Amino acid sequence: MEYDFQRIASMLSPSGKFRAERIFFFDEVDSTNAWMLRQQEVDGLCCIANHQVAGKGSRGKTWTDAPGGSILMSMGWEVDVDRCCGVSLVAGLAVIGALKETGVGGIRLKWPNDILADGRKLGGILVEKSGSKLVVGLGLNVNLQQPSMHGVDQPWTDLSSIGAGCDGDVLVSRLLRNMGDMITDCVTGGFAGYAESWNAADAFAGLPVQVLSGREAISGIERGVDRTGALRIESDAGIRTVHAGDVSLRRMEPFRE
Repeated sequence: MEYDFQRIASMLSPSGKFRAERIFFFDEVDSTNAWMLRQQEVDGLCCIANHQVAGKGSRGKTWTDAPGGSILMSMGWEVDVDRCCGVSLVAGLAVIGALKETGVGGIRLKWPNDILADGRKLGGILVEKSGSKLVVGLGLNVNLQQPSMHGVDQPWTDLSSIGAGCDGDVLVSRLLRNMGDMITDCVTGGFAGYAESWNAADAFAGLPVQVLSGREAISGIERGVDRTGALRIESDAGIRTVHAGDVSLRRMEPFRE
């Protein structure tokens, strides 16, 4: 991605969470989240990079990108981290909103942190907490070449592949605005007000799924999230809720003889 920093700054609200003087651009970093967590104070701070040499994904995985092929950014808040339920879910909604404003529709969410297009992974959210620091990282695939994604173990796509030729500067400015407004609202007022919107964007709603949590496997029909952001799984034993953490959600294919 080639960014026009002054243009992005001109599109940010002076009263917004993220302002030009607190946004740092790098051609290359180890990880935007790691860079943020090394800073003494992260509130209103944002790190954007063209490439990560040690990008981080969920559940300890690495995040793969190609130089200039993705939007890679992390944003920070100083908050009571015990009140941060549902942040990754709200971040996904913020991404959907920003994409829709730049002409990209049909985007869905996979609990708790994946952004999907046509059933393939378009991007991901990584939320990390340290003391009073809350860091929300976003990786959004824009224009990646197949060789650069060698070894990625799940179907993926990018904005170019789905025919979305959006303006990168506009998209980044919308992401900063939406993330700033919506996550700030979530950490102060809770997730409950976002549950309905998230369920409307749920890619696995009503489908047979399996959640792996440690050594436990929970199977059933996915019934969206509750007012805390916990996932609801329905089985013969009733509804069971699963909270985000070191978990993996996968769709179960129907048995065929």
